[in-house]
Amino acid sequence: MRRADIEVVVVSVTGKLEVSGAHDLKVLADKLFEDVDYNHLFMIVLPGGMPGASNLNAHAGLRAQIKHFNTEKKLLAAICAAPMVYGNMGILEGKQAVCYPGFESYLKGAEVLKVPVIESENFITGRGRELPFNLP
Repeated sequence: MRRADIEVVVVSVTGKLEVSGAHDLKVLADKLFEDVDYNHLFMIVLPGGMPGASNLNAHAGLRAQIKHFNTEKKLLAAICAAPMVYGNMGILEGKQAVCYPGFESYLKGAEVLKVPVIESENFITGRGRELPFNLP
């Protein structure tokens, strides 16, 4: 998104700017959740990976912002395991969605597709990248 000159604010819901992602990948967020003015944002993008998607799912403040964005029909995107957050909230009902294989049961009420990415109303969901082979 930054390469496309879209302003991005990486936000942490953990209370710390340094976040450990899947495979112990360290990411330095720009801001903490509570320091962001969500009224000036046009989109929320949830990154995939575990336990990150579960942490996002458990954050009440984020869920409230997602609900508000959905009511306002602002863009909501998620990739890999993260579409589970929208599914668990029940806001994918009647929409098409995709997620990382094995997380389909979390997409409650959605028509689950097996395509790389899908846009359905104000939602954009992506499967993420599965390896085409098994590593030893």
